[in-house]
Amino acid sequence: MPDSAWEEACPKCGAPVPDTAVAGLCRKCLLLRLVGGPSSHAGPQTPAGVGSASSNERPESEPQNPLGSFGDYELLTEIARGGMGVVYKARLTPLNRTVALKMIQAGRLASEAEVRRFRLETETAAHLDHPNIVPIYEVGEQEGRLYFSMRLIEGLNLAQYLKSARPSMAEPEIAQLAATAARAIHYAHQRGILHRDLKPANILIDGRGQPHITDFGLAKRMESAGDLTLSGAVLGSPNYMAPEQAAGKNKELTTAVDVYSLGAILYELLTGSPPFQADTPLETMRQVIAQEPKRPSSINQRVDRDLQTICLKCLQKNITRRYASAEALAEDWERWLRQEPIRARRSSVWERTGK
Repeated sequence: MPDSAWEEACPKCGAPVPDTAVAGLCRKCLLLRLVGGPSSHAGPQTPAGVGSASSNERPESEPQNPLGSFGDYELLTEIARGGMGVVYKARLTPLNRTVALKMIQAGRLASEAEVRRFRLETETAAHLDHPNIVPIYEVGEQEGRLYFSMRLIEGLNLAQYLKSARPSMAEPEIAQLAATAARAIHYAHQRGILHRDLKPANILIDGRGQPHITDFGLAKRMESAGDLTLSGAVLGSPNYMAPEQAAGKNKELTTAVDVYSLGAILYELLTGSPPFQADTPLETMRQVIAQEPKRPSSINQRVDRDLQTICLKCLQKNITRRYASAEALAEDWERWLRQEPIRARRSSVWERTGK
């Protein structure tokens, strides 16, 4: 038994310290704190690697359970929050795996539509196994809240990436990123799934610059007669939605809506802004339905003519004039990368005048 002068234990190393110790630390840990060095009792420090899917080593700098626990998960930091869900960086404690954990914000108060949409996202993503689509690890319910965990992509989403890197992105880099995303979407289309909400915020960029598609909350199975909304209701993000989507023709949507959205994303990569952008979502949708987009070269004179042609083909109002598939779109981007002739035809002067 220690005497009364040594009843405290150092919180860093567990060594006994006198009750007069500064900050409750032993002399060695206190000295290390004062000089700013790591504790000699701590293990080796492991930096968090950008793009790491699931680290099994806990970085020394990682906060220890700062937001509390959720079932078997430690909530580390909040990553994103939307109208329906919230996403945390979390650690699955039994496996010591770092993941992204998404749950319904409303918990037990979530509406039936919110629950259905959340389940749809889970079921849809769980059926997709592609290196550029964020995979689902676990699905469950805890404390009345539905949740699922997925691969953690340590990096930025494309919306953030655009703000930080777009001026320095070369056109080959843009075309390669867009082609990779298009092939991932084609994979989903082959399995009967429309994304319906493709936008920069739903494309995550890892440390190697590779895109990963996420957020299938508005996805639809093409063979399914059911839907989460009635015909006439508008789904998606106005700046990136196709005209038929903006018009609420939900029962008539095809893979062409995702091709349009990919074209709108390419447009923003080339020019710095989406093809249509107004003060209100309603006015933006009116422009999407009724107006033609400005030619990218009128905004950025350095835009390559063939990339502009590919982009504008995706943004055609008439779906039969768009690419027949996301794969065909990816192939044209890849032809451009190989410096081969693209398949998309430039609009003639008479066609542009007619528009």
